[in-house]
Amino acid sequence: MVRFTFLLLLSVTLFGCNKDEEPLLIGEQQYQDSDYLIFGRYAGFCAGEECIEIFKLSENSLSEDINDNYPDYKMPYQGNFLPLTSLKLLDTENMLTQTPAPILAIQDTIIGCPDCADGGGVYFEYKMGDVRRYWLIDQVKQNIPNEIHSLVDEINSIVDTINE
Repeated sequence: MVRFTFLLLLSVTLFGCNKDEEPLLIGEQQYQDSDYLIFGRYAGFCAGEECIEIFKLSENSLSEDINDNYPDYKMPYQGNFLPLTSLKLLDTENMLTQTPAPILAIQDTIIGCPDCADGGGVYFEYKMGDVRRYWLIDQVKQNIPNEIHSLVDEINSIVDTINE
């Protein structure tokens, strides 16, 4: 998990800044207990427990939301997260090792038209220091920028791995 944190900070420092803007993170900033990623997928026209799968990854834990609320585009996800087993953490701790630098450049909260055509959506939230951002992303690749295809694929892969 230390490797995850180091790569996350390094990637954001190197790729998340524009010369004309203040950096999103300063290289010497230390990881805080309140830093996390929330990710998952959701579908509105679906039946069953796996229709909404939202997880929270922090330095020492992987938790699953037990509320299974459909994400709201107006505010970050409000979940009730319960820790999963350490085995699940081991399966996922190295999967989100790359900072989603391309998504940090996207100012819109909604990318594409998530779940509009019954294709479902991906939720991604990023909290590092004072920076907290979230996105609802279309699962249909032709509706989203090429630069975030790998993030959507990785989130889907992680959810599949956790649900095994």
